[in-house]
Amino acid sequence: MIAKSLKRLGALCVALGLLTTCLPSTVAAQSKPQLQLTTEILEQSYCSIGRDTSLQLRLKLRYTNLSDQRLIVYNGHDLFFQTKIRAGDVPSGTPSAEVLLLNMRYFDEELERLDARSPGRVFAKLAPGASFERELITGAGVAEDAAASSDTTVRPGPHTLQLIVSTWYQSAKLAERLRQQWQREGLLWSQPLYSVPLKFTVEKPPITPPCR
Repeated sequence: MIAKSLKRLGALCVALGLLTTCLPSTVAAQSKPQLQLTTEILEQSYCSIGRDTSLQLRLKLRYTNLSDQRLIVYNGHDLFFQTKIRAGDVPSGTPSAEVLLLNMRYFDEELERLDARSPGRVFAKLAPGASFERELITGAGVAEDAAASSDTTVRPGPHTLQLIVSTWYQSAKLAERLRQQWQREGLLWSQPLYSVPLKFTVEKPPITPPCR
């Protein structure tokens, strides 16, 4: 159990280390090809834990190849991401109350083979203009007023949701080796992605069922 936890924590640190420290420089350096990430809210629900209210969002993530060459993108069961929820309908770059949550979906029970002669079933091959989709669930606490709010809660009203999603959780050295090895089948994408900001509204219902 300890070994699994350390493995999970190590992978999370690698992925989120890329998200928080490497993203501006690496994305700027690789302006092409482009991989776009958009989100869609499939379900927005609320539940209660004691006196606290929780917002849950079931999201559809769509990865679209906007480049002129084939891309190889990880599409396995391990997913590391940050959820950023900004309060108010404000322009990009404007200071505003913001919730930042670190999340991961990680399964130790099923081994995924990444290092292979060719991309396996855990990778999607995207021709120019093609896309693939996956779902995830995220959320935050809901505060009724400013006094009860914190850096992990949102208040009722308009908000903007943005995800920062990793596409690679192994070493940069392995990614570069596989990129060279698989170059005839496409370009292995290993940089984290910022999703296109999505506007939504938090509307706390008067009665919420208990969280399951």
